[in-house]
Amino acid sequence: MGIKERRGREEKARLTSIIAAAENVFAERGYHQARMDDIAEAAELAKGTLYYYFKSKDEIYVHLLEREGRKVHEEVRTRITETSTFIEALQQTLDFYLEYFDKNQGFLKMFLPYMLGFVRFEGDEALKESAKSYESHGDFIREVLKKKMSREKVPFALDELLKFIKTLQIGIGVKLLEGHKAEAKAAAHFFIGLIKRVMEESK
Repeated sequence: MGIKERRGREEKARLTSIIAAAENVFAERGYHQARMDDIAEAAELAKGTLYYYFKSKDEIYVHLLEREGRKVHEEVRTRITETSTFIEALQQTLDFYLEYFDKNQGFLKMFLPYMLGFVRFEGDEALKESAKSYESHGDFIREVLKKKMSREKVPFALDELLKFIKTLQIGIGVKLLEGHKAEAKAAAHFFIGLIKRVMEESK
């Protein structure tokens, strides 16, 4: 292995270590209380080394959002197909959120305040735009549901339905963090059952 290749692997490993440490710090201390000093200490790095990779905790936070955004988008696209019905797409989306948040509770702890609008990147438009990358899968879900609702003549307003899904998504996250996975699943199943009943009654 050459020197350049070895250095590249070392830098990649260090970056991975920083991100893992930052996720734990954000989850434990919260976005507002987390400091670059805390992240450097958790990653066992000098503060100057941390600043070599990231200029601020906002930049690290956004990096985490972008990383998870790519994972979520890829997974959602594989689950919801062209042939899925509206109800199937809805079920697949909620099932995914249940699985994803349950497996990634460290990220959920740091992400929930962002979902609720408590995390804001003041004065840095680049970071604000980058943070939106996590929500790209939301645009995909919107378009998919819109097509299926039109095709199946679903009697709901899309925007209102998406607002309800987001509220349910937050509720699922809270229940999982409280250790009430069964209640989170029950809420998702109740919502799907309610949608089915309304659709059947509207025929």
